Parts: sequence; structure tokens; C-alpha cells
Amino acid sequence: MRLVLAAFLALCPLYVMAFDFSCAREADYLPEIDSEAQELFMQARGAEVKRGKKDHANITGLYELAADKGHWKAMHNLFLRYLKGKGAPRDSAKAIKLNQKLVDMNVPIGFYNMAVLLEKGHGVIGSDKDSAQYLLKAASMGEPNALIRLGNFYGFQLPLGKQQNDKAAVYFECAAKQGSAIAYNEYATWLKIAEKNYPKSAYYYLLAFWGGDKSSGVHITGTFLDGSGVQSFSLDKEYGLKLEIELNRLLKDSLYRIPNIAELYPLPYHLTMGRYNPETDQNEMPE
Repeated sequence: MRLVLAAFLALCPLYVMAFDFSCAREADYLPEIDSEAQELFMQARGAEVKRGKKDHANITGLYELAADKGHWKAMHNLFLRYLKGKGAPRDSAKAIKLNQKLVDMNVPIGFYNMAVLLEKGHGVIGSDKDSAQYLLKAASMGEPNALIRLGNFYGFQLPLGKQQNDKAAVYFECAAKQGSAIAYNEYATWLKIAEKNYPKSAYYYLLAFWGGDKSSGVHITGTFLDGSGVQSFSLDKEYGLKLEIELNRLLKDSLYRIPNIAELYPLPYHLTMGRYNPETDQNEMPE
């Protein structure tokens, strides 16, 4: 995607000069999900993430039933399974047709998938510019994967000294606003590496952990148990062990979630920067 974006930006210098981006809510574009379709989807998802041997044919069959009822997440997961040949013969034409239905339904991830298909040349014909336009369309609709791609491009993939951190920060922050665990993780990493805002970074790693991101759970737990995560926090074994209990539960059950984790397990204060307060968007020291 790096070369695709570079080609597009080279063709469209005005985009580089006049950056104007409003963060949309992906949820505003998502169609309602039928309760029966959701039940089928959750059966498929549960079977997909369980430990041990999996019945991929059954999983794909359940996703197909949910997709037939218009479940957009099932359609996306089925799209990926057709591309990879998981639980059904590999069928790019079938995958592309299914994703086109997502695009026709105006589902943001359909536009992101199309950008990737064009980038990799999987059964669709188009230029690098076409791929980048689909990516930008998905980002304009709040699709987290597209926003993360753009954040990484501007923040990490441009030549040294030419990174555009202002744009990267906007895209990462918008991705995090969508409530995606992966986006929380990416934003936390950006805050740690580029902005060195350690209390805010720790907060978003904690949210990513709540959303089921195992790597974030390992990261934030290690921060307080052995100092291997976010820099400059003092070790707090008691707090770290509480998180480790939750991490072990997540490792055993990928669908395990910890609602209100920031309230259940308030982060310790950073020695010099305090604790991040999401209501004020500021780091605050104890009174």
C-alpha cells in the first residue's frame, strides 16, 4: 500500500497541500443486523476462535447463512475465507462478488477490501490511483483499517525527515474513535513512539486489551510487572498481577471481554506525567 499511496499523492499534489479531514463515525454507515443473523454469526465466530481443531467447513457454512440474511460482518469474514480457501474451495470470483455487495450496501470495509484487492491485483482491474481512492473513501467513512494504513503511511513510511506527523496523528486518533481494539493498539503505539505521551498511551493499550487485543494485554501487563511495556512507569506488581489474571482469561477465550476496564482497573500514575483523563484529554497529577 505504501507505493499505491505514493503514486496517488504524486498524481494529486493538491491533496498534499490542502489537507482537510473530518473524522466520521463508521457506525453511522453500518446497516442494522437481524437478530437471527447475529446468532448465526456468533456461532461461527465462537467456533472460529476456540482453541484446538476447528471444523472450517461448518464455520464457513454458518457465515454463509448469516451473510444470506445480510449480516455485513459475516459477509466480510466470508470474503476472507473464500480468498484463502478456508472451509470452502478458494474462489476469488465469489469473494469479489461478495465484496462488491458490501460496496453496494455502502459498508465502509467493502471499500477498504476493494483497495486491497486492487493493490494486490486479486481478480480486479484498476490502477494504483483507483486503489488509493478506495482507501481514502473508506477512511472518510471511519473504517479503522483504512485510517490505520494512512496513519502508518504518514507517520512511519515516508522518507526520514519527511514524515507528516500532524496527518498521522489525525488518522490514528480517528481510528481509535471507532472503538476497534486494533485501532486502540495502533493509536497507543503512536502515542508512545511519536508523541511520547506515556499516560495516554497506557490508557489506550488498556482499552485495546478490553477489546480483546492480546498483544496489548501482554504490553500493558508487562509495563507494571517487569517494565517491558510503556516506558517510564514505576513497577507495580500488585496492579500488574490483576491484569495478568485477566490476560490469562483472554488467552484461554478469545471472546472474553472486560467491560469498563479503565474504571475497574484505574491505571497507576506515571511518575512525572500523571494519569490520562479521557474526559479532559489531559494528563493529571494526583491532588
